[in-house]
Amino acid sequence: MLVERQSEAVEALVALAATTRSLLCCYTRELDPGLLDAPPVLEALRTLAVRQRGVEIRILMQDLETPQHAGSALIPLAQRLPTSFQLRLVTEPVDRVYAAAFAVNDTGGHYFRPLGHRIEGEFEPNAPGRSRQLREAFARYWERARPCTELRALGL
Repeated sequence: MLVERQSEAVEALVALAATTRSLLCCYTRELDPGLLDAPPVLEALRTLAVRQRGVEIRILMQDLETPQHAGSALIPLAQRLPTSFQLRLVTEPVDRVYAAAFAVNDTGGHYFRPLGHRIEGEFEPNAPGRSRQLREAFARYWERARPCTELRALGL
């Protein structure tokens, strides 16, 4: 299904979160303002995180400073639910030039955008082959990325 509008992108991410069993992976440039911090998406991610033990929401980003300065609403949610949310920053130069962005779950669904700074892309709720490819690519980037320790909430 083609995604061409912000509302369709929000619906795609909500659907991915709702159908995730235990792992949702998001590769993003800068936490996708207006998308990952849209209220329906935040609520879907919160629901996923508290639905059952062992759920992982892994978010890999290329730019950390922009969402920090913009006050992304996803950051406080991730800080409140640190056992479910894991955020990492792409540091390898070869990985930083990756132009696409995507979200993929462990039940065969994905939302892929060839140009990560744009909303337009493709949402497939049940495409296990392509989703497996995206999860494998995500895993390679994830292993080389560093944890975003500066986003951890201080328990003072």
